[in-house]
Amino acid sequence: MAIPSLAELSKYAVNRSGAEGIRQSLFDHILYPTAGLNQLNFFQNPQGAGVATALGAAVGSTKTIADTNMDSAGMLPAGKSFLITSAEVCFYAGLSAAANTFVPAVPSVFAAVAAAAVAGQINDVATFYLSGSLKLFIGSKTYLEEAPLLRFPPKTQLTFDSAMASNSATTAEIAAVSGKVSGRPYIVEPPIYLENNQNFVVQLNWPAVVATPSGFNARVAVILDGYLYRNSQ
Repeated sequence: MAIPSLAELSKYAVNRSGAEGIRQSLFDHILYPTAGLNQLNFFQNPQGAGVATALGAAVGSTKTIADTNMDSAGMLPAGKSFLITSAEVCFYAGLSAAANTFVPAVPSVFAAVAAAAVAGQINDVATFYLSGSLKLFIGSKTYLEEAPLLRFPPKTQLTFDSAMASNSATTAEIAAVSGKVSGRPYIVEPPIYLENNQNFVVQLNWPAVVATPSGFNARVAVILDGYLYRNSQ
């Protein structure tokens, strides 16, 4: 952009009266157990509550910023509001079935016999995104409801190239495989303005429990992208 003049700098200042708006998302992560669930409720457990699924967190510990940036349960606190412009659902395949535990699935193999584990995580991705529905519920109304979850692709994702050296069960082979969804981001039109102290929840719903084919837990995130408004300093 053009270099702002000194007179124009005031609208970018961090020290000013009133409120300021910044580009920011609201995000929350929840464990998806291998047995499946009928419903996952996001943005209901702020930091210091719920169950952490972030890598490095102790099993059974509460959420930190690595899991969510919510300060209050199910609402924005006084002094904050948010304009929702898009919605994303992220699914991360796992490699553990232990309670409250997420271990990321390895996207590569170094033996032909390990290929089944990689195929399992691909099946998890497909099963998850081809099922379920998303509902954004604010106050006493539904403001967004779509199915399947494939409608809400993440804007960013890991990408792997793959190469295979052998197809023998006894000869080393190297491969990298990943399953992902892509497409147009789900743009919320018109945007939805979420005021402070207004209860809201994003639900992922299934008519019946959908187990992961791999037999392992996964990690799921919902991201509401947009603009955060807050009191200036």
